Amino acid sequence: MSGFKGTKLAADKVIKIGSRLEFYPEEAPEGVSSRVEEIKNGKILAAMPMNEKGVPIIPRPGEAMMGKTPGDGCFYKFSTHYLDKAREGNIPVWIVTMPAEVQKIQNREFVRVSADYTVILRPLNEYGAMEDMIITRITDISGGGIALTNDKELPVGSKAVVELTSIPGVGMLRITGQIMRCVPIKNAITPTYQIGVKFLDMSKVHQNKLVKFIFEIQRQSLAKGIGTK
Repeated sequence: MSGFKGTKLAADKVIKIGSRLEFYPEEAPEGVSSRVEEIKNGKILAAMPMNEKGVPIIPRPGEAMMGKTPGDGCFYKFSTHYLDKAREGNIPVWIVTMPAEVQKIQNREFVRVSADYTVILRPLNEYGAMEDMIITRITDISGGGIALTNDKELPVGSKAVVELTSIPGVGMLRITGQIMRCVPIKNAITPTYQIGVKFLDMSKVHQNKLVKFIFEIQRQSLAKGIGTK
């Protein structure tokens, strides 16, 4: 597999006191906002996020989560662990680990990872009615779409309802997608097509769960020395 999509930079070149942050803890998979109050001893002291009722969000000690910080026309993604809560002056804070590096992602760019999960595709005809169901496997996935294989060609530009039920931590996904690519796979024993589908109507909550799932695959791959697409 190829390397990470996006430039990797030293975290201390990007994450500084005052930087805006977004975290994705288990309690709030849609994401919570924070900012860097202090950095010391390899740890970030981040302003304690609150839920919509103003109640502090306190993750489990040691909980791994994805974090993001905005850049110029991009964002920087990183992995961190929640350690504890404290106060920095009068400000309640999270204490989280300072990552060694961050990954630069263009705002319209989603990282893809290889995946092998069942997908149900229900092509839509020109009137919006669903046609015969297709059950197949995806070959990769991102926060913006999937790639899959099929034994029949699907028209580029057409739409389909995509159903994914087996992705850990994401739950049932039923999304309208658009066929962006359909190319024959060379040297296939029988006619087989590689099909790219762009998600059109995914909710922000589901998208964040999916991005978190993808980020966890990346983290595990990095630990094993394996890249992503």
